[in-house]
Amino acid sequence: MDKRRKPARKLPDVRLVGRAPVIGVLVGALLGCGSVLAQSVTVTPSLDTSLTWTDNAGAAGGASGGGEADWIFEVSPGISVSRTSGRLNGGLSARLRNLVYADDTDRNSSYLSLQGRGSFEAVEDLLFIDFDAGISRNNLSAFSGGASGDRLSSQRSSETRTWSIAPRLESDLRFGEAAVGAVEYSSRGISSGSDGLGNQNVETLGVRLSDPGGRRFLGWGLAYTRTDSDGGTAESSSRSAETLRGTLFANLSPQFRLRAIGGHESNDYASGRRTSGDIVGAGFDWYPTDRTSITATVEDRLFGRGYNLGLNHRMRRSVWYLSASRDLSSTAQELGPGLTEASGQACLDFVSNPANFPEITDPLDRFQLLLNCIARLTLRSNAAYVNQSLSAGFSLLGVRNTLSFSVSRADRSLVSNISSLLPGTDDFQNTDNVLTTSATVAWSHRLTGTSALDASLTRTNSEGRDSSGLETKRLLASLGLSRQLGPQTQAGLRYRYQKAEGSTDYTENAVTATLGMRF
Repeated sequence: MDKRRKPARKLPDVRLVGRAPVIGVLVGALLGCGSVLAQSVTVTPSLDTSLTWTDNAGAAGGASGGGEADWIFEVSPGISVSRTSGRLNGGLSARLRNLVYADDTDRNSSYLSLQGRGSFEAVEDLLFIDFDAGISRNNLSAFSGGASGDRLSSQRSSETRTWSIAPRLESDLRFGEAAVGAVEYSSRGISSGSDGLGNQNVETLGVRLSDPGGRRFLGWGLAYTRTDSDGGTAESSSRSAETLRGTLFANLSPQFRLRAIGGHESNDYASGRRTSGDIVGAGFDWYPTDRTSITATVEDRLFGRGYNLGLNHRMRRSVWYLSASRDLSSTAQELGPGLTEASGQACLDFVSNPANFPEITDPLDRFQLLLNCIARLTLRSNAAYVNQSLSAGFSLLGVRNTLSFSVSRADRSLVSNISSLLPGTDDFQNTDNVLTTSATVAWSHRLTGTSALDASLTRTNSEGRDSSGLETKRLLASLGLSRQLGPQTQAGLRYRYQKAEGSTDYTENAVTATLGMRF
């Protein structure tokens, strides 16, 4: 059985250790130490430039009022390194972003933007190491500041540096039909350019044994997980959770499998003292066709009813998906692939500039990724919470047109015993329950073989579901034209309108011309 993880078709991840040499680890690993690795490494220098006129230069920072009009010039040299074969797979993309304002020079900024992710099979069929790192400047707050994914959001206070490393031992076992054993460890960290997120860290240790049966009627699985989290501030302190699960599989057919789940869990999230309880649940996995999968799991947990539901169906000219879940979570756990740079406006650039992402060639996959990253609902907090989320959408693919629609909902309820969250920065400071909903419609039209037109509209609403009165409504609309000028050169023109009402009030109209080159 091949244990190597295949490269996923998704936007480059964005994580980085603040002062740890993760960039060097990524670059060194991807470049390799010997000629064997060097033969399949691709290094691509780049230069991206843009000129933006905006009627509200403070909108990226969530400035209230009319704001001031300004011209913004950006020049960003960069380099990308990738390897897609052998025992080492991954990519690293780094850009030095330099933004210059014509009038308000106090807003000028230069910073490193980085996304990197890789996987290394250190010992064949035994030891695997996954790692990622990134830096970006992007507003994560559900209530204050500018819209998530605004490319002009270059304030140091919105900088987020994330990193992750996850080694695992995994091997076939010498008993059972398809028995597998694994020991996994992961460490994920976040540091921020302000005090808004502190320096959060999540460490997870897991051990699992399983033999799901396959051609047999009955199978089994055992899994133990311990998670230690540090909220990054004295107020949020540290917290831990342990779970032990046993699963009994009943393979009713090659396409349908039932699961019965029993176990035990404990954590100290709610009151500072450790509480524990039993886990009882059930689920099923159904694959009616090669293009359709339906999975469902429901459990009774310490925090109440937990569940994880998923449906994916792909037809010749469309893809449909639905997912729903309810589980314990935190900002550090939710900051997953593609959340920071790969959201909002950057997603639109991703779709309209496919030359920047040569590994993703399927138009339907590109639009699915567009919806996924726009639909990511961000939250800025150091606390632990119960996250009840729902997302659904579809993409329709024609000869020249692609139409996509997505809706998302995240209901997050505070469960930790923090009594002194960071004032003015934590989204749970004035409410115990944050509900965020979002809807996006996106359309792309291929004008010629070298040019394309795209448009999108996203509506997001965040509110405190109590007497706090907190509510912020955001609207983001975009229309863009892109053209391939040559094999390595691409230009574009985009109009953007955004509006916010509530904790932050502003409107903005902006026009951006771009020119990008690969060498």
